Amino acid sequence: MASLTRIIGEWTAPDFLSAVVAREGVDLDPAAITMITFLSADGPMRPSALAGKMVTGASNVSKVAARLSAAGMVNRIPDPADARAGLLSLTPAGRQVATTFVRAGDGLVEDLLRGWSMADRTEMARLLAKLKQSTIDFSAQLRAKNPLPEQELPGETEGAKQ
Repeated sequence: MASLTRIIGEWTAPDFLSAVVAREGVDLDPAAITMITFLSADGPMRPSALAGKMVTGASNVSKVAARLSAAGMVNRIPDPADARAGLLSLTPAGRQVATTFVRAGDGLVEDLLRGWSMADRTEMARLLAKLKQSTIDFSAQLRAKNPLPEQELPGETEGAKQ
């Protein structure tokens, strides 16, 4: 398991993320990479939800979103569930950058597996798929047993909850 911990540590290190996408000509900071990745995978979301996923504060999300908005990659759209709230969403340019991230990841894996036999690649893919499903199942069990506290909606106050 030490090997897996090391791999996760390397792959999630800010300088590693930036270097991997830079190979495809994208020059973004790690927080911007993370924001685009979440918006691409999960679709438009409230800044507070994005802050939770990014494990950061609302002010940091606001700053990153402002930089990406100025670069034409993210915009704010109305929340169809609540007219008082807004969602962050990828623009077509932001979706193009997210596609570039996938290409960068594919290139990384290809470089890492260079020299591996097809049998080793196939076995690695099979075992990773199995580990992924085990992780998803275990994560669902943990979340069911330990749900996060509800977040307040914009404009809600403690006295207004029922």
